[in-house]
Amino acid sequence: MSKKEKHLNAKQKAYEKKQEEQGRKVVNWIFAILVLLAVAYLIFIVSTMS
Repeated sequence: MSKKEKHLNAKQKAYEKKQEEQGRKVVNWIFAILVLLAVAYLIFIVSTMS
């Protein structure tokens, strides 16, 4: 492997790590929004039942 290939490989690994972190952040936001919507729905249902 030449120096250029090693550098490119390291660059690709860094990019892959960055993408994975961003992906996890997006998934966490989606789950947080779903939980908030579920709580809002529960509050709505409880308030309409009373």
